[in-house]
Amino acid sequence: MELNTVFSPMKIGSCEIPNRLVVPAMVTNYCTKDGILTDRYLKYMEEKAKGGWGLIITEDYAVQEHGKGYERIPGFWKPEHVARNKELTALIHRYPSKIFCQMYHPGRQSSMAVNGGVMPVAPSGTKDPMCFEFTRGMTVEEIHQLVEDFGTAAARCKESGFDGIELHCAHGYLLAEFLSPYVNKRTDQYGGCFQNRVRIVDEIYASMRKAVGPDFPLIVRFSRKEFVEGGRTEAESYELALHFQELGFDAVHVSNGVYAAHPRNQIIAPMFTDHAFNMDAAEQIKKLLDVPVILTNRINDPQMAETLLRMGKADFIGMGRGSLADPFLPQKAKEGKYDQIQYSIGCLQGCEMPLFLNDCVTCLINPRVGREFEVDLTPAPVSKKVMVIGGGPAGLVAARTAALRGHQVTVYEAQEELGGQFRSAAYPMGKGELSTLTSSLRAQLKELQVPVLLNTAVDEALIQAEKPDAVVIATGAKPLTPAIPGMEGSNVLTAEEVLLGKKDIGNGPCVVCGGGEVGGETAQFLAERNHDVTILEMQGDILNDMMPMTRTCLMEMLAQVGVKVMTGCKVSQINQDSVSYQDAQGQIQTIPADSVISAFGYQAYNPLEAVARSHCGEVYVIGGAVKAGNAITATKEGYETGLKL
Repeated sequence: MELNTVFSPMKIGSCEIPNRLVVPAMVTNYCTKDGILTDRYLKYMEEKAKGGWGLIITEDYAVQEHGKGYERIPGFWKPEHVARNKELTALIHRYPSKIFCQMYHPGRQSSMAVNGGVMPVAPSGTKDPMCFEFTRGMTVEEIHQLVEDFGTAAARCKESGFDGIELHCAHGYLLAEFLSPYVNKRTDQYGGCFQNRVRIVDEIYASMRKAVGPDFPLIVRFSRKEFVEGGRTEAESYELALHFQELGFDAVHVSNGVYAAHPRNQIIAPMFTDHAFNMDAAEQIKKLLDVPVILTNRINDPQMAETLLRMGKADFIGMGRGSLADPFLPQKAKEGKYDQIQYSIGCLQGCEMPLFLNDCVTCLINPRVGREFEVDLTPAPVSKKVMVIGGGPAGLVAARTAALRGHQVTVYEAQEELGGQFRSAAYPMGKGELSTLTSSLRAQLKELQVPVLLNTAVDEALIQAEKPDAVVIATGAKPLTPAIPGMEGSNVLTAEEVLLGKKDIGNGPCVVCGGGEVGGETAQFLAERNHDVTILEMQGDILNDMMPMTRTCLMEMLAQVGVKVMTGCKVSQINQDSVSYQDAQGQIQTIPADSVISAFGYQAYNPLEAVARSHCGEVYVIGGAVKAGNAITATKEGYETGLKL
């Protein structure tokens, strides 16, 4: 498919955007607590401009010192913020990309901890169901001050050289709270009817427009549906979109949700959410308006973007997580290198989970995110012959990084396919996109002319014959096999064997031993195929090793397919037709089981380190070969090892 529409320019107000691919605002936590931009933040943003994105929208800038949703976001609440923002815009303007600044106030979706002990404010004194902090309702005087502060921040933004501003009226933050009866219970001029609830946005727009003049682009982002009981629905959102155009906004950005929305309808959508699930609402809004419409959330494919544009769903396509996974997605798409794009998989492990812990954003697919300032991947002083043993995520990322730095790399994989544990991880329902990581890394290694030898088990003789300058051991982890009587039985299979289809399961009842992520996903996988499945878990609950958003989705999926869950159960013996376990009261119980799935976890597998060290002075052990864990740790260690070589 020719991406003629994607790579055509279009104006937002007076600003011509070189193509239709947009990086929406995404919190990173890379700035100082005082809202000052860091070198880390600047280089992170520059990477996207290098990659060819048409419009880059910054993460949400605070306009008041105590109006932050996260501790280390940027701000425009004081004059001192201008200098580094001038550096940012100058950096971006070395490239064709344009850059808009998003401005907001978090309202009740915040905490005292990130705002110097100051209580969060909201239209009305309520508690957010996700942030758990009580808030107080704003006074009219405070509203007027906020309106003035948005205008002052807008002036600083223009002074800093930005191409435009996005006003954040989405995702349950303060302005969205005023717009929605879900939070706004006021009875004064800022609450009640539609005209009252939108009044604060009207006043802020007027304040900002006065500060920046008539020709400076101002756009607005809003949730087409909040997906909470009593929240704003699409019918009123269409009315709101028309109102935004009448106010004078130069474009509208269609998003969805609030913090309290169900994970499938979340602001940052997990892998279980439909692709482009805002598209129909965006199309209706586009029919209503004369200004451009930006569509975002769960779009990660440039050809999908082209199709949506041709269908008239929107004028621009936002790919936030897509730009994290691969900041060079536009460039690769333009060159037709679709197989080398690192597609976002919606796992949320790097882009969402750290924010729960007040940490900085990273990415499982692209461990370079947030570390662009550390190294520019220039060639190493000396090119080494590098032997990478293991073709899972850790080994593949190490090989790619080392090859980018000019080393002579060869990958050795004992199995018939690449991917390691990531192969079987793609088989459970809703996780097929995980395969794109392995596929992309394989294609990139081919482009870099890195030999990949499958069905090649490495031993001492091979290491001795190859005489490498460096060896990277990424042999991964193996399923844990506890000393339980009957584990060696013919009716016992590992989760990997089941998922990869290496062994068949009979029609009788199945018992999955272990209720972690692997056990839960395998149980759901089997139940979808009409098996009677029971999970036995020693702890008091299951899926404790999962990211909360995806855990919620899988728990519902398990319930939907009728998987039975038994906790506080320690497996004591496996028989040919049953499993015995010790229950929470210490009593031995037995349940029928024609097939038993071992999902007790994994243990590090590292049979070659001593041998490698006896023949090579530079040896690295990474990923599951060090400690069984998740893929985000594996890719991080792979990247770091590639830099050390």
